[in-house]
Amino acid sequence: MLAALTMKLSSQHRALYCYLILSVWIFLLVAGMYKYIGIEEPGSALKHAANEVPMRKFNRNIKPDIKMRRIFRLCNPPEEIGIGNEGQVQGNYSLEGVLIFLRHGDRGPLAHIRNISNVNCAGDLISSEGLDSDFNFRTYEFFLQNLSSSGKLAGFLPQFLGPFHGFPLLPPINGECLLGQMTPVGVAQILKTGHILRLVYGERLGIGNGSLSSDDMIVYSTRYRRTFQSAVAFLYTFLSSEDFQKVMLRESQSLAFCFNDCACPAVELFRRKFATESTEHLQSHPAVVKLVHTAATIVFEMAEKSLLSDPHALRDALLAYVCHGAQLPCLDDECVRMEQVTGLFAYTEWEARQYSKSSNLKRSCLLRAYGMVRDIVSHMLRIISEKKPKFVLYSGHDKTLQYLTTALGIISDTTAAPHYASRLIMEVYKNKEQESLSKKTNNGPVARNYYFRLVYNGRDITNHVHFCKGGNNIMVMQAMKTEVSENTKNSSSTQSQLKKQIPAYLCPIESIVRFLHDDYFISFNGTNFKDVCSVHS
Repeated sequence: MLAALTMKLSSQHRALYCYLILSVWIFLLVAGMYKYIGIEEPGSALKHAANEVPMRKFNRNIKPDIKMRRIFRLCNPPEEIGIGNEGQVQGNYSLEGVLIFLRHGDRGPLAHIRNISNVNCAGDLISSEGLDSDFNFRTYEFFLQNLSSSGKLAGFLPQFLGPFHGFPLLPPINGECLLGQMTPVGVAQILKTGHILRLVYGERLGIGNGSLSSDDMIVYSTRYRRTFQSAVAFLYTFLSSEDFQKVMLRESQSLAFCFNDCACPAVELFRRKFATESTEHLQSHPAVVKLVHTAATIVFEMAEKSLLSDPHALRDALLAYVCHGAQLPCLDDECVRMEQVTGLFAYTEWEARQYSKSSNLKRSCLLRAYGMVRDIVSHMLRIISEKKPKFVLYSGHDKTLQYLTTALGIISDTTAAPHYASRLIMEVYKNKEQESLSKKTNNGPVARNYYFRLVYNGRDITNHVHFCKGGNNIMVMQAMKTEVSENTKNSSSTQSQLKKQIPAYLCPIESIVRFLHDDYFISFNGTNFKDVCSVHS
């Protein structure tokens, strides 16, 4: 009876039911469209807490969890580059010169990757969002465009470029991601780095006051577009316009800046041994072996056998997607997943921590860095004896920094794989009080009054240099200013935090001279570069 009544009502009110069903369907459709529209576009910036690493434009398939934030730090966005512990030594110590080792800025991948045409390597710099990095980049772009046509500067350009004549001053600004070429984001990173270091060192080195000569500024770059363009961008923000015109670029044939001490057959022996160690590390993690093979097959367009088993090549390729907010690639309906990305980067970080146990890596880097260390010491001794140069720039690569830091006994996951636009700075100081006393008493060599300090990406690592540890260095406490935002700088609670005491370590320059001349080849049971390179080959 109830069923019959229901059928009767249904027949009488069929029009009403159709209306209600249609209304519900329209409501669901509108709600679905609203939800879709409400999702942020891939190019928009995600909101972040003040103590989090900001993420500038990441695709929907990249989730901002804790593991991914560690990876995003490797991208080193321009707005996150700031002053660290550089130049914090004051008082009785005068800054006499700086030697700056710079890794180039953000670049395209080193191998052909899938869907590279969909990767926008200009990022926010060509958007209308008005970021500071966009303004800095546009100002720099305008400067370069007018450089060759502006009378006085036009005559200076050939001398400035030297062996790099014919190299493009800027990378493509249309967002195209070219193999191994620096991107506009990379230029912005270097511009920011030069700007903050000018704030730290400019006045103390005499930049802009007319006192610098061409002999006071030495700039080396390897013969790559990305390192050349990084050098020019750095000089633009680090120097005044007047000082910029006094510089002449010099070419280094090697990314190790080894100059006349490059040929060393033994390096290849230690490199092969270290490569065997790395292979053994990988083979001990079968899950990572499978991960690398699976993801590399998708990522690389031409998946050569070597690429299918190289976690570092895959890591470099994935940074092109992650750092530029591109969608992770797919092949035949199989896509690279985020857990694969985080798993790979966790492994490479773990492997980098194993480097400190490898004598083969240490020996390889010692031999590769020998010419560079000789050049460093020669510049330091000139600073002591001739008061010049005031600054030396080595515009290089991640390997440049890795070779030098490893040779000095500093091995960590951050120095083993420096992020884009990383900076390693040697600050040379003179103890004025000690010098005055030495002059009165004629006590000891002049070099005894000079010290150096090593700062890596804003962190003082002098105390980690193996010949500077323990009683071989001195520690001074310095007041470091902290940055305060506009909306809080007038607060009394914030004013008390404007300065804080931090330790600054200083290592006698005599220590690095002794290391070079007496102790450099101890681990080889040798005494000179030529013999060690031939005996161990």
